[in-house]
Amino acid sequence: MPELWFRKLDSFADEAEADREFWARMTPSERVAVIEDLRQHWLKMKGLPDEGLRRVVRVLEQERS
Repeated sequence: MPELWFRKLDSFADEAEADREFWARMTPSERVAVIEDLRQHWLKMKGLPDEGLRRVVRVLEQERS
């Protein structure tokens, strides 16, 4: 079972700050891993196949003046 913790805060502003601090303590790789874990849990909960992330590439040209 994963570790679960919580904090009681006095306001929504305090909660927003605590949330920013929580995510700021993680490395970019850790944040991506959390999102991937949530994505996989959601797919499993919905009974959907894991097709991976869709990739879209667009080439934009800057207008020259």
